[in-house]
This record gives sequence, C-alpha cells and structure tokens, in this order.
Amino acid sequence: MQQVHPQEYNRASLIGIGILIILTWGFYRTYLMFFPTFEGFLIVQHFHGAIMVLWIALLIIQPWLMSRKKYGIHRAIGKTSFILAPLVVLSIFLITKAMYHANLQRLPAPSDAVAITAISLPPAGIFAILYSLAIANRQRTYYHMRYMIGTGILMIGPGVGRLIRLYLELPMGIGAAITLATVALAGLVFLVLDLVHKRNSIPNLIVTGLLVLHLIIWQIRYTPLWQKPAEIFASVFF
Repeated sequence: MQQVHPQEYNRASLIGIGILIILTWGFYRTYLMFFPTFEGFLIVQHFHGAIMVLWIALLIIQPWLMSRKKYGIHRAIGKTSFILAPLVVLSIFLITKAMYHANLQRLPAPSDAVAITAISLPPAGIFAILYSLAIANRQRTYYHMRYMIGTGILMIGPGVGRLIRLYLELPMGIGAAITLATVALAGLVFLVLDLVHKRNSIPNLIVTGLLVLHLIIWQIRYTPLWQKPAEIFASVFF
C-alpha cells in the first residue's frame, strides 16, 4: 500500500492555504469588499460562501493535525464532514438555482440560462463523487488525501474565474473555458507529479478526468447533450 510521508501532510495544508488565497483574491472585489453591509447580495450567496470557507478550513486543518499525530482530533473533526459535505452540495445547488432564475430574466433566450448552468451545476456532482471516494478510502490515507485535495482543486474555479473576468475582461464563454482548463491543468500537474515520482496515480487520474469532463460539458453547453438533461433538471428542481 502506498504510504504517505509526513511532509506530504504539510504540503496538503499549504495547498489548502493557497486555495484560500486564490479565492480571497478572486472574491475580494466582487464580494468581500462590500463587508459588512453586503448590500444587494442574497442570503444564499452568504450561505454558499460560508460553507465553502468551512470546507477549505477543513482541508487546511486536517492534514496539519495528521502531521502532528493528533489522530483523535483529526477523526473527531473529520466526522463533521458528514454534515458539511452535503451542505457544500446543497449550497452549489442553491446558488445555481438563483443564478438560473436571474439569467432567465436578463439573457435573450432560455437556452442561454440553461447553458450557463454548465459552469456551476457539474461541480456539485464532481464534489459528491470525490468526497464519496475519499470517505470510501478513509482507511487508505494516500487515496483519501488525494481525493480530498481534489475537492479543493475543484473549488479554485470560481476564484480563478473572477480574476480572469477582472483582469483580462474576456467574454464570459472564453473566460469560463480558460478557467475550467486552468483547474483541469492543476489536476494534471498533481497527476504528472505522481507519475514522475512513481507513485500510485489512480486517485489523481480520477480527479483530473472529472475536471476535464467539466471542461467538456462547458464546451457542449449549447448542444442537446447538455441542453436537454439540464432543461429537464431545471424544470423539476428549479
């Protein structure tokens, strides 16, 4: 069984801190700078933001505890993920729903609103898959840690997307494609590192595959392959 070196736990915590920095940077001008009034923002946006911060905090704290051999505290905090993870999925769903209804009002055609769900809806499923794999492998630390890091890589997308929008001023379609490609590239970097160091690459292969799938979904967002199922989903759940 592939072993986890102690320094890998510290690296995992640093990755979590890096993700938090990217998200803070990306959301500063679009959200954080409006503290404390946050005038014009919806409750669901605050809920989504709070849940995401809690999840990133988990990704930072848990490996740090493992590196200090605080196994009991690690397990106790880990149990909170059974509540927090479903809340992550719920918050993504709610923010997608709110965005969908807003887009129906402001975009020229309903197909445009359906297409844009391709940026925010797939992460709910990808997160659920990665978290489920992490829990299924919680006794196999090497696998568990990589799937959990994968959930963090997934979350850099919104931060990167806002930075691209703020500094490059690209059209939404191109900016989103670059964002998703950047996230997939981040996953690929971890996969290549495992291959170079001759470590088990299966977890990061799955992570990267799911991130690439999200990019593909965005590229086909106006085709029946996305439009039809997403339209049905929206009519039932939104």
